[in-house]
Amino acid sequence: MKILLLDFCHFLRNKALVLFLCFSFTVFSQGTFKLPSGAKDGKIKFELANNLIIIPVFVNGVELSFILDSGVGSTIIFSVDNKSSLELKNASKIYLRGLGDDEPVEAIKSINNEFKIGNATSSDHTIYLVLDESINFSPRMGFPIHGIIGYDFFKNFVLDINYTKRIIKMNNPELYKYKKCKKCYETDISFEEQNKRPYVKAKYKSKNGFIDIVLLLDSGSGSSLWLFENKEKGIQISENSFRDFLGKGFNGDIYGQRTKIEELHLGDFVMKEVTTAFPDSIYIQGIPLDRRQGSLGGNVLRRFNMIVDYPNQRISFKKNSFFEKPFHYNMSGLTIQHSGFTTVKNTDDTKIYRRRNKKVLEKDRLYLGFNRIVTEKTFELSNNFVLLPKYEISDIRPGSPADMVGLRKGDIILEVNSRKAYNYQLSELNDLFYFEEGRKIKMKIDRLGVEITYEFYLKKVI
Repeated sequence: MKILLLDFCHFLRNKALVLFLCFSFTVFSQGTFKLPSGAKDGKIKFELANNLIIIPVFVNGVELSFILDSGVGSTIIFSVDNKSSLELKNASKIYLRGLGDDEPVEAIKSINNEFKIGNATSSDHTIYLVLDESINFSPRMGFPIHGIIGYDFFKNFVLDINYTKRIIKMNNPELYKYKKCKKCYETDISFEEQNKRPYVKAKYKSKNGFIDIVLLLDSGSGSSLWLFENKEKGIQISENSFRDFLGKGFNGDIYGQRTKIEELHLGDFVMKEVTTAFPDSIYIQGIPLDRRQGSLGGNVLRRFNMIVDYPNQRISFKKNSFFEKPFHYNMSGLTIQHSGFTTVKNTDDTKIYRRRNKKVLEKDRLYLGFNRIVTEKTFELSNNFVLLPKYEISDIRPGSPADMVGLRKGDIILEVNSRKAYNYQLSELNDLFYFEEGRKIKMKIDRLGVEITYEFYLKKVI
């Protein structure tokens, strides 16, 4: 049985999703995405959830949802619960060993698969299916996420990523012509030889002045900025910081400090009071700190419309309508996740929910379909009852407003501010906690069959 060394750190939190994925072997000789003959471009619509780009991908004819992650080299599938519903071609069992992990993780390597994204097709695609069921993005996103794709897709096109319109234009690099843009910042991107992950240069303002840094361009991270403490370069954690759970890692929970830096500079673009995480040094062992000082995540990238040109190693940033939005931390201390579905009596309230959230319900059906819980015909159980999403508290920051009033991990959320929880999308619930300090939150929960109501007020951590 072949064992492949895998440096895999998977950090997940409702507003901070970070993926560092790096294979130590070469896997880049596989098939290429191609547009139809004679086509110079193609378009795909994406969804923006927790600052992440979610795109529809057809794998051997089956539609799945993938995170478009510039921080990864290979295509990974990790959450198709009914594996028989997806045919993987020329599959063989392998083991992936994470750095610092004594036991290798079982996985499937599959070659010669057909991938289709928009009108672009790859007919000889290699997939790694991770069989560890604990790696599952879907509960924290509120809808199915089945995998991640990065370099395998980016390498073939000049991608015009428009965060405001939520459209990606795939351009044939041989036919693409750059337009002059006085309001853009154009710069080079560099790559590590084996890992094929893009790096950009930036500056940040510390108490010791401006510091030049090299950052991984990581669209698979929902955070703003990760920095690695490096006293030689003057990269140090601010005194005004707090310790926090940063996410769940491949080998366990990830902890570190959260703070804000005064300024982050990308060319002439200046962002102020940027939320920044410093993971503990134990979690970044093996990263060459002299060549890379951190990661630039989706909460910064979404503030720009970008042209990402892997073939010519160029990138262009143009600020958009998100640029001026302030950076905030979660002021409640709550992390909420999707925890299945609940049976609700069919009322005018639920009819309004279904009408307003038709698109979300389609995702719920997909979610249910892949888990084989119900079918399309049984999604609406009868004229009197329907299945609607259920949310629970998955983590609470110690000392936070929610923690101080007595809310607990595992509490099922019934109502928020007198509105039924199922009438929120998960992203809407999370957004309640990031703005308007002093806002009153009234929450009714179910704890072991007992309904309890709590009230607290949002409070800035920093």
